[in-house]
Amino acid sequence: MALVHYEDSDDDNDHNQNDHTEPVSSTSLINASAPALKRKRNELEGKPDLPPLPASFHDLYSTNTRVSTRDDPTLHSGRKRSIPHVEGNWATHVYLEWYPSQTESNTLSNLISLLQIRRPKDPPARTIQPLLQSPLGTPLPLHISLSRSLILQSPQREPFLATLTSHIRKSSVRPFPLKFTSLKWVSNFERTRWFLVLGIAKPERDELNRLLNTSNQAAEVFGLPTLYTKNNRRAVEGIRIGPQKGSPKRTHVHQLDSAQAGSGSVPQDRSEAFHISIAWVLDEPNTDSQALLKNADIVGFMDKEVRDMIVEFGVVKVKIGNAISVIRLDAKLDEERGILG
Repeated sequence: MALVHYEDSDDDNDHNQNDHTEPVSSTSLINASAPALKRKRNELEGKPDLPPLPASFHDLYSTNTRVSTRDDPTLHSGRKRSIPHVEGNWATHVYLEWYPSQTESNTLSNLISLLQIRRPKDPPARTIQPLLQSPLGTPLPLHISLSRSLILQSPQREPFLATLTSHIRKSSVRPFPLKFTSLKWVSNFERTRWFLVLGIAKPERDELNRLLNTSNQAAEVFGLPTLYTKNNRRAVEGIRIGPQKGSPKRTHVHQLDSAQAGSGSVPQDRSEAFHISIAWVLDEPNTDSQALLKNADIVGFMDKEVRDMIVEFGVVKVKIGNAISVIRLDAKLDEERGILG
Protein backbone atom coordinates (compact mmCIF):
# COMPACT_ATOMS: atom_id res chain seq x y z
CA MET A 1 0.00 0.00 0.00
CA ALA A 2 1.51 3.32 -1.03
CA LEU A 3 2.20 6.02 1.54
CA VAL A 4 0.21 9.22 1.23
CA HIS A 5 2.26 12.42 1.30
CA TYR A 6 0.80 15.33 3.26
CA GLU A 7 2.32 18.75 2.81
CA ASP A 8 2.79 20.95 5.87
CA SER A 9 2.61 24.72 6.15
CA ASP A 10 6.41 25.07 5.87
CA ASP A 11 6.31 23.67 2.36
CA ASP A 12 4.17 26.61 1.22
CA ASN A 13 6.64 29.08 2.65
CA ASP A 14 9.54 27.30 0.96
CA HIS A 15 7.79 27.36 -2.38
CA ASN A 16 7.02 31.06 -2.06
CA GLN A 17 10.65 31.83 -1.19
CA ASN A 18 11.95 29.71 -4.04
CA ASP A 19 9.73 31.55 -6.48
CA HIS A 20 11.54 34.80 -5.74
CA THR A 21 15.08 33.39 -5.33
CA GLU A 22 17.46 33.36 -8.23
CA PRO A 23 19.57 30.24 -8.71
CA VAL A 24 23.11 30.50 -7.31
CA SER A 25 25.91 29.43 -9.63
CA SER A 26 29.12 27.72 -8.53
CA THR A 27 31.07 30.73 -9.77
CA SER A 28 29.23 33.07 -7.44
CA LEU A 29 29.85 30.72 -4.50
CA ILE A 30 33.58 30.74 -5.20
CA ASN A 31 33.62 34.53 -5.54
CA ALA A 32 31.70 34.90 -2.29
CA SER A 33 34.04 32.65 -0.34
CA ALA A 34 37.24 34.15 -1.78
CA PRO A 35 37.36 37.16 0.58
CA ALA A 36 36.83 34.88 3.59
CA LEU A 37 39.59 32.53 2.49
CA LYS A 38 41.92 35.44 1.81
CA ARG A 39 41.15 36.89 5.24
CA LYS A 40 41.86 33.55 6.93
CA ARG A 41 45.10 33.09 5.00
CA ASN A 42 46.29 36.57 5.94
CA GLU A 43 45.50 35.90 9.58
CA LEU A 44 47.56 32.70 9.50
CA GLU A 45 50.46 34.34 7.69
CA GLY A 46 50.50 37.24 10.09
CA LYS A 47 50.38 35.00 13.15
CA PRO A 48 53.80 34.87 14.85
CA ASP A 49 55.63 31.54 15.15
CA LEU A 50 55.37 29.73 18.46
CA PRO A 51 58.36 30.46 20.72
CA PRO A 52 60.90 27.64 21.12
CA LEU A 53 60.74 25.44 24.19
CA PRO A 54 63.02 26.60 27.02
CA ALA A 55 66.24 24.66 27.51
CA SER A 56 65.00 23.47 30.90
CA PHE A 57 62.16 21.57 29.19
CA HIS A 58 64.62 18.86 28.10
CA ASP A 59 65.69 18.32 31.72
CA LEU A 60 62.15 17.39 32.74
CA TYR A 61 62.06 14.39 30.40
CA SER A 62 65.72 13.39 30.26
CA THR A 63 65.32 10.00 31.95
CA ASN A 64 63.71 6.97 30.36
CA THR A 65 60.80 5.30 32.10
CA ARG A 66 61.82 2.23 34.10
CA VAL A 67 60.50 -0.96 32.56
CA SER A 68 61.98 -3.38 35.10
CA THR A 69 62.77 -3.40 38.82
CA ARG A 70 66.06 -5.23 38.24
CA ASP A 71 69.05 -4.80 35.97
CA ASP A 72 68.18 -6.58 32.71
CA PRO A 73 70.83 -6.15 29.97
CA THR A 74 68.39 -7.47 27.34
CA LEU A 75 66.40 -4.26 27.76
CA HIS A 76 69.44 -2.09 27.03
CA SER A 77 71.22 -3.66 24.02
CA GLY A 78 73.39 -5.81 26.30
CA ARG A 79 74.55 -3.00 28.57
CA LYS A 80 75.04 -3.75 32.27
CA ARG A 81 74.54 -1.29 35.10
CA SER A 82 77.99 -0.44 36.49
CA ILE A 83 76.57 0.62 39.86
CA PRO A 84 73.62 -1.46 41.13
CA HIS A 85 70.64 0.52 42.36
CA VAL A 86 70.27 0.60 46.15
CA GLU A 87 67.36 2.24 47.94
CA GLY A 88 68.54 5.51 49.51
CA ASN A 89 71.49 5.91 47.14
CA TRP A 90 71.37 8.64 44.51
CA ALA A 91 73.44 8.26 41.35
CA THR A 92 75.02 11.63 40.59
CA HIS A 93 76.83 13.04 37.57
CA VAL A 94 78.32 16.47 36.82
CA TYR A 95 78.65 17.29 33.13
CA LEU A 96 78.38 19.70 30.23
CA GLU A 97 75.57 19.03 27.77
CA TRP A 98 75.38 19.55 24.01
CA TYR A 99 72.27 19.16 21.87
CA PRO A 100 73.62 18.89 18.29
CA SER A 101 71.68 20.75 15.63
CA GLN A 102 70.13 18.70 12.82
CA THR A 103 73.10 19.51 10.59
CA GLU A 104 75.60 18.57 13.29
CA SER A 105 73.71 15.37 14.08
CA ASN A 106 73.70 14.40 10.40
CA THR A 107 77.44 14.99 10.19
CA LEU A 108 78.13 12.76 13.20
CA SER A 109 75.77 10.09 11.84
CA ASN A 110 77.65 10.11 8.55
CA LEU A 111 80.94 9.73 10.40
CA ILE A 112 79.63 6.72 12.35
CA SER A 113 78.23 5.16 9.17
CA LEU A 114 81.56 5.66 7.42
CA LEU A 115 83.31 3.76 10.21
CA GLN A 116 80.67 1.03 10.26
CA ILE A 117 81.00 0.40 6.52
CA ARG A 118 84.78 0.15 6.70
CA ARG A 119 85.02 -2.01 9.83
CA PRO A 120 86.76 -5.36 9.33
CA LYS A 121 84.39 -8.13 8.25
CA ASP A 122 86.64 -10.94 9.49
CA PRO A 123 86.09 -11.56 12.30
CA PRO A 124 82.67 -9.92 12.20
CA ALA A 125 82.44 -6.92 14.50
CA ARG A 126 79.38 -5.87 16.45
CA THR A 127 77.36 -2.98 15.10
CA ILE A 128 78.38 0.45 16.34
CA GLN A 129 75.51 1.86 18.40
CA PRO A 130 75.08 5.64 17.90
CA LEU A 131 74.25 7.83 20.89
CA LEU A 132 72.55 10.51 18.81
CA GLN A 133 68.93 9.33 18.96
CA SER A 134 66.61 7.32 21.18
CA PRO A 135 65.00 4.10 19.86
CA LEU A 136 62.01 6.26 18.88
CA GLY A 137 64.17 8.66 16.87
CA THR A 138 64.17 11.51 19.39
CA PRO A 139 67.41 13.56 19.40
CA LEU A 140 69.56 12.91 22.47
CA PRO A 141 72.06 15.24 24.15
CA LEU A 142 75.78 14.47 24.25
CA HIS A 143 77.97 15.06 27.29
CA ILE A 144 81.40 16.04 28.55
CA SER A 145 81.88 14.42 31.95
CA LEU A 146 83.16 16.55 34.81
CA SER A 147 82.81 13.83 37.45
CA ARG A 148 82.80 10.11 38.00
CA SER A 149 79.49 8.34 38.48
CA LEU A 150 79.02 9.37 42.11
CA ILE A 151 76.74 7.91 44.78
CA LEU A 152 75.17 10.29 47.28
CA GLN A 153 73.14 9.44 50.35
CA SER A 154 69.79 11.20 50.65
CA PRO A 155 70.99 13.81 53.21
CA GLN A 156 73.99 14.67 51.00
CA ARG A 157 72.08 15.81 47.93
CA GLU A 158 71.43 19.44 48.86
CA PRO A 159 74.83 20.00 50.53
CA PHE A 160 76.69 18.52 47.55
CA LEU A 161 74.85 20.76 45.09
CA ALA A 162 75.47 23.82 47.26
CA THR A 163 79.17 22.97 47.62
CA LEU A 164 79.63 22.41 43.90
CA THR A 165 77.80 25.64 43.08
CA SER A 166 80.04 27.58 45.44
CA HIS A 167 83.22 26.15 43.88
CA ILE A 168 82.02 26.92 40.36
CA ARG A 169 81.12 30.49 41.34
CA LYS A 170 84.58 31.01 42.82
CA SER A 171 86.24 29.69 39.66
CA SER A 172 84.73 32.61 37.66
CA VAL A 173 84.40 30.46 34.54
CA ARG A 174 82.33 32.21 31.87
CA PRO A 175 80.54 30.68 28.85
CA PHE A 176 83.05 29.34 26.34
CA PRO A 177 83.32 27.61 22.93
CA LEU A 178 84.91 24.24 22.14
CA LYS A 179 86.23 22.56 19.01
CA PHE A 180 86.97 18.91 18.26
CA THR A 181 90.43 17.62 17.40
CA SER A 182 90.45 13.84 17.14
CA LEU A 183 88.56 10.55 17.01
CA LYS A 184 89.42 7.64 19.32
CA TRP A 185 88.09 4.65 21.26
CA VAL A 186 87.73 4.94 25.05
CA SER A 187 86.56 2.33 27.57
CA ASN A 188 84.41 2.91 30.61
CA PHE A 189 85.95 2.35 34.04
CA GLU A 190 84.80 -1.27 34.19
CA ARG A 191 85.86 -1.94 30.57
CA THR A 192 82.41 -3.35 29.82
CA ARG A 193 81.75 -0.85 27.03
CA TRP A 194 83.89 1.00 24.52
CA PHE A 195 82.96 4.44 23.28
CA LEU A 196 83.75 6.20 20.04
CA VAL A 197 84.62 9.71 21.19
CA LEU A 198 85.60 13.10 19.86
CA GLY A 199 88.70 14.58 21.48
CA ILE A 200 88.44 18.25 22.45
CA ALA A 201 90.86 21.11 21.90
CA LYS A 202 92.01 22.91 25.03
CA PRO A 203 89.89 26.07 25.30
CA GLU A 204 91.54 29.47 25.38
CA ARG A 205 91.08 30.08 29.11
CA ASP A 206 91.44 26.45 30.20
CA GLU A 207 87.78 26.31 31.23
CA LEU A 208 87.51 22.51 31.16
CA ASN A 209 90.37 21.95 33.61
CA ARG A 210 89.03 24.68 35.87
CA LEU A 211 85.55 23.18 35.93
CA LEU A 212 86.94 19.69 36.50
CA ASN A 213 88.88 21.00 39.49
CA THR A 214 85.73 22.49 41.01
CA SER A 215 83.85 19.21 40.57
CA ASN A 216 86.68 17.14 42.03
CA GLN A 217 86.97 19.50 45.00
CA ALA A 218 83.27 19.09 45.74
CA ALA A 219 83.58 15.31 45.46
CA GLU A 220 86.52 15.25 47.87
CA VAL A 221 84.51 17.15 50.50
CA PHE A 222 82.08 14.22 50.60
CA GLY A 223 84.72 11.50 50.32
CA LEU A 224 83.73 10.62 46.76
CA PRO A 225 86.05 9.48 43.94
CA THR A 226 87.47 12.14 41.64
CA LEU A 227 87.85 12.13 37.86
CA TYR A 228 91.18 11.92 35.97
CA THR A 229 93.29 12.18 39.14
CA LYS A 230 95.95 10.19 40.99
CA ASN A 231 93.41 8.16 43.01
CA ASN A 232 91.78 7.04 39.80
CA ARG A 233 94.67 5.57 37.84
CA ARG A 234 92.52 3.07 35.99
CA ALA A 235 90.25 5.82 34.71
CA VAL A 236 93.21 7.86 33.49
CA GLU A 237 94.64 4.85 31.67
CA GLY A 238 91.30 4.37 29.96
CA ILE A 239 91.38 7.73 28.25
CA ARG A 240 94.16 6.89 25.82
CA ILE A 241 93.04 3.80 23.95
CA GLY A 242 92.60 4.90 20.37
CA PRO A 243 95.58 5.96 18.26
CA GLN A 244 95.85 9.68 17.66
CA LYS A 245 98.11 11.42 15.18
CA GLY A 246 100.77 13.59 16.77
CA SER A 247 99.82 12.71 20.35
CA PRO A 248 102.01 11.17 23.08
CA LYS A 249 101.99 7.41 23.54
CA ARG A 250 100.26 5.55 26.36
CA THR A 251 103.38 5.98 28.54
CA HIS A 252 102.42 9.63 28.82
CA VAL A 253 99.39 8.52 30.83
CA HIS A 254 101.57 6.88 33.44
CA GLN A 255 103.78 9.98 33.56
CA LEU A 256 100.70 12.11 34.15
CA ASP A 257 99.64 9.76 36.94
CA SER A 258 103.08 9.89 38.56
CA ALA A 259 103.30 13.66 38.26
CA GLN A 260 100.01 14.05 40.07
CA ALA A 261 101.01 11.67 42.84
CA GLY A 262 103.20 14.27 44.53
CA SER A 263 101.43 17.38 43.37
CA GLY A 264 98.92 17.73 46.17
CA SER A 265 96.17 20.11 45.14
CA VAL A 266 98.14 21.76 42.32
CA PRO A 267 95.86 21.74 39.24
CA GLN A 268 97.05 19.47 36.45
CA ASP A 269 96.36 19.63 32.74
CA ARG A 270 93.85 16.88 31.89
CA SER A 271 92.98 18.28 28.44
CA GLU A 272 93.76 14.94 26.77
CA ALA A 273 91.07 13.27 28.87
CA PHE A 274 88.05 15.38 27.94
CA HIS A 275 85.83 13.97 25.22
CA ILE A 276 82.28 13.61 23.90
CA SER A 277 81.00 10.08 23.26
CA ILE A 278 79.03 9.67 20.02
CA ALA A 279 78.67 5.85 19.80
CA TRP A 280 79.53 2.62 21.62
CA VAL A 281 80.23 -1.11 21.27
CA LEU A 282 80.36 -3.92 23.83
CA ASP A 283 83.59 -5.54 22.60
CA GLU A 284 87.02 -3.97 22.76
CA PRO A 285 87.93 -2.71 19.26
CA ASN A 286 90.69 -4.87 17.81
CA THR A 287 93.87 -3.57 16.21
CA ASP A 288 92.25 -3.25 12.79
CA SER A 289 89.30 -1.30 14.17
CA GLN A 290 91.61 1.09 15.97
CA ALA A 291 93.81 1.49 12.90
CA LEU A 292 90.69 2.38 10.91
CA LEU A 293 90.64 5.73 12.70
CA LYS A 294 93.70 6.63 10.60
CA ASN A 295 91.99 5.70 7.34
CA ALA A 296 92.33 8.47 4.75
CA ASP A 297 88.56 8.75 4.28
CA ILE A 298 87.95 8.99 8.02
CA VAL A 299 90.72 11.54 8.55
CA GLY A 300 89.51 13.55 5.56
CA PHE A 301 85.94 13.60 6.87
CA MET A 302 87.15 14.73 10.29
CA ASP A 303 89.24 17.52 8.77
CA LYS A 304 86.51 18.74 6.44
CA GLU A 305 83.34 18.30 8.47
CA VAL A 306 83.95 17.77 12.18
CA ARG A 307 86.87 20.00 13.13
CA ASP A 308 85.00 23.06 11.88
CA MET A 309 82.21 22.59 14.43
CA ILE A 310 82.10 25.12 17.26
CA VAL A 311 80.03 24.22 20.33
CA GLU A 312 79.09 26.80 22.97
CA PHE A 313 78.71 25.89 26.65
CA GLY A 314 77.12 28.20 29.20
CA VAL A 315 75.90 25.92 32.00
CA VAL A 316 77.06 23.00 34.12
CA LYS A 317 74.43 20.34 34.76
CA VAL A 318 74.16 18.15 37.84
CA LYS A 319 72.00 15.05 37.69
CA ILE A 320 71.08 13.59 41.08
CA GLY A 321 68.77 10.64 40.64
CA ASN A 322 66.26 11.82 38.05
CA ALA A 323 66.50 15.48 39.07
CA ILE A 324 68.66 17.82 36.98
CA SER A 325 69.94 21.15 38.31
CA VAL A 326 71.58 23.87 36.24
CA ILE A 327 74.52 26.03 37.35
CA ARG A 328 74.98 28.94 34.97
CA LEU A 329 78.44 30.14 33.97
CA ASP A 330 77.51 33.79 34.09
CA ALA A 331 78.29 36.16 36.93
CA LYS A 332 75.10 38.13 36.25
CA LEU A 333 72.89 35.12 36.90
CA ASP A 334 73.08 33.97 40.50
CA GLU A 335 70.07 31.69 40.55
CA GLU A 336 70.39 27.95 40.00
CA ARG A 337 67.39 26.35 38.42
CA GLY A 338 66.66 22.74 39.15
CA ILE A 339 64.21 20.35 40.69
CA LEU A 340 66.21 20.28 43.91
CA GLY A 341 65.71 24.04 44.29
